[in-house]
Amino acid sequence: MSTHAAGAPPVGMPSRVGVTFARAVASEWFKVWGLRSTRVVFAVSVLLTPALALIGASDPNVPADGYGTLAYWVVSLTILTQFPLLLLGVLLGSGETANRSAASTFVAVPTRTPALLARTVVTITTSTAAALLSLGLAAAVTLATGLGRELSTELTPETTRMWLGTSLYLVAATTFCFGLGLLVGRTVLAVLATFAIFILDLATIGAPGALTSITAFLPGHAASAVTSSEEFLDVLRSMDAAPLDPWANVAITIGWAGAAVLAGIVRTRRRDV
Repeated sequence: MSTHAAGAPPVGMPSRVGVTFARAVASEWFKVWGLRSTRVVFAVSVLLTPALALIGASDPNVPADGYGTLAYWVVSLTILTQFPLLLLGVLLGSGETANRSAASTFVAVPTRTPALLARTVVTITTSTAAALLSLGLAAAVTLATGLGRELSTELTPETTRMWLGTSLYLVAATTFCFGLGLLVGRTVLAVLATFAIFILDLATIGAPGALTSITAFLPGHAASAVTSSEEFLDVLRSMDAAPLDPWANVAITIGWAGAAVLAGIVRTRRRDV
């Protein structure tokens, strides 16, 4: 008996008991994907851009020379199709607090921070998959049309910035919305705040003067910056309407995402759930 007690644990039992970060991530992953709302919004996030790309590319009145590159055609659509993905971020951040199911999570992880960081990892992973699938499928369906065969697929500094910058932006913006959901704790209020922030930037594209200097530092400004052609950016710069480089705007969105998640974790640790 003493020999057995000092040996390895019985088969099927974990060698390390208690809460670990890997187990927290696995738990959050299964909880998130066990929700129908997650699966539905994820599917919409992935399929909306390809659907619009196919509809537009099938229109014989859409000229290829108006876009020039496949990258420009696809990423320009994400300015509008980003919103389901942003909504997914809000739902992942605010869902458990809003429906009062967070209490059971924090019984298992009393310090709360590991569980919240695990959910952040799940959010980043999910949004990365959604962004890559969405852009990849949109490119694929476009190439199957007459328009797609006329668009350039060459990788240049401009098109690389469009593909990579848009992907990074979508992940960062979704993570920001996740942090906002954590911080607010109410889904409806977080959704309203998200749409106000991101639509404000769309409404002020090309606005001159002090307003542009403010909106350039909003988390949603990178959407219009990284998806624009160099020609259009030059026009904006001539109007003093593009004070920052597109990559700087992406970095700002990433900074907003980090700040929102940190604030959300601090708030949730102090919130009575």
